[in-house]
Parts: sequence; structure tokens; C-alpha cells
Amino acid sequence: MDPKKVSELQALVSLYKQDPTLLRAKQFSFLRDSVQSMGDTISCSKGSVSTEKSARGEEQPPEEAESEESDLEIDDNGVIEPDQDDPQEMGDENVEVTKEMMNQAVEKRDEAFAALDKGELQIALDLFTDAIKLNPQFALLYANRASVFVKMQKPNAAIRDCNKASEVNPDAVQSYKWRGKAHMLLGHWEEAAQDFALVYALFMEIWTSCRD
Repeated sequence: MDPKKVSELQALVSLYKQDPTLLRAKQFSFLRDSVQSMGDTISCSKGSVSTEKSARGEEQPPEEAESEESDLEIDDNGVIEPDQDDPQEMGDENVEVTKEMMNQAVEKRDEAFAALDKGELQIALDLFTDAIKLNPQFALLYANRASVFVKMQKPNAAIRDCNKASEVNPDAVQSYKWRGKAHMLLGHWEEAAQDFALVYALFMEIWTSCRD
């Protein structure tokens, strides 16, 4: 079997473990049907998968769904309204970054992490922005700021940062991780699954290269 497909499947399973309601999404109906064909009963009303048996240990017939449409409804618990803020500063990608600017960016990043440890999200956000302006060619800084946007419940801003990070460095694992989390906040289950599959694939690539 294609290793890439295996990686994507494993990432999807990992995503389901984080949010069992994923199976209720329309795009994953094929997976729900496959489980049902093996004799399991999926309780979509509770957002979980279970094999229901009576007290005597006998299987009970699955409850008849009210309608096909209700069977495919998605539980929006945890999904938030998209943020509509103006795009954040991204820095000048054409600036010539000196060694001094790189060092200053690292100092700002460290200060931002210290602020995060204290729960000071806005201060951390501003410090990551300062670091980005000093070194806009450092992809991880965008992913770091995206993590703050996710914590601030601003998924669209986080996605913009992650897109920029992956543009600067397509192998920036953290950018796909936080973009996946942002998509989950918006209820974009398919996009989230794709990002988490990329995270898994990149980790596997790194792990394999370390073994060679």
C-alpha cells in the first residue's frame, strides 16, 4: 500500500481521537458506512462510536435515524465564528536581514515565549510581530504567532500566518499543526485532516532521515 496513503489514514485516526464528532461530517460518511457494515452502530446523536448490546449480551438493532439529513449533521460544539480583523503585519520579505537583526529577532521571540508562560497573549503577540519584522525570512516565527492567534480564538489570523510560514518554508511542520487547529475552530474538518496528515508525513520523513 502507498506509504503516503497510510500516513494520511493514521493522521485521520489521530484527528478522530481528538474529536469523535468528526465521523458525523458529510465528507466522512464513507468511513461511517464502512464501520456500520462491520456490525458496529454509530451513535451520531452523541458524536461517538459504540457497539450497543443489551444486558443479556445480545446485539440490539440500531435505532432508525429520523432522516438521512439529520444523520449527517455535524456537532458544532467548539466551533467559533470566524474573526474579521484586518490582516496582521507580515514584515518586508525583501529586507536584507543582518546577523544583528537575527539575534534581535531571537531575543524578541524569547520574550514572547516568556509572556506566553504568564498568559499575556497580547504582549506575546506584539513581541512575535516585532521578531517577524526583524527577520521576516524565519518561518517558525509566523507559526509561533499563529499559536497565539489560536489561543486568542482568531483562526483566520492564524491561518494567514501559517500560510506565510509554509510559503517561506514548505517543510515548516509547526505551520501545518497550527493551521490544522485553526481549521478545527472553524469547523473545516477536511482541511484540518489534510494539515494533520502533512504534519504526520513530515515527522515521518524527519524520523526516517534520522535513522539513515
